[in-house]
Amino acid sequence: MNIQVFTLRTNPDFFQSDQKKLNDFLQEIVYIKSSEYLVESGLDAPYWSILLHYEVCETRPSGVKIVKEKIKEVEESDLTPGAQYILECLKDWRTDKANELKVPKYMVCHNSELINIAFHQPTTMEALKNIKGFGEKKAQRFGEDIIALLNAV
Repeated sequence: MNIQVFTLRTNPDFFQSDQKKLNDFLQEIVYIKSSEYLVESGLDAPYWSILLHYEVCETRPSGVKIVKEKIKEVEESDLTPGAQYILECLKDWRTDKANELKVPKYMVCHNSELINIAFHQPTTMEALKNIKGFGEKKAQRFGEDIIALLNAV
């Protein structure tokens, strides 16, 4: 969840432009909740302070917004014995891939990413992209290997 603070000045010279900024922003996100407070100071005209909670969304070519599902992050202690075995297999794969690419292991995948993969066991590229740290590029680069490994164990 993300937050953004907006100020809506009650002064008629600014109210419409402030409101337009807020409305434009609301068109780009998925609204969750908000808190509003009327701030009255002796020096300036009163204004509304708005704390907006939201999720980032992607827009498909059709213009339809989709919310990217967030997956709960887990720790190694949360893994079942079966998931622990998958984690060890993923670590072996990462070592082999790092050696093949001649890069440090953390450049392939961080431990936290492997732990989350072992716990959630994504079966599609879209599900893999929901793992923190796996965007389009990393999923494109390593996704097929990871999903094949998960299907094999």
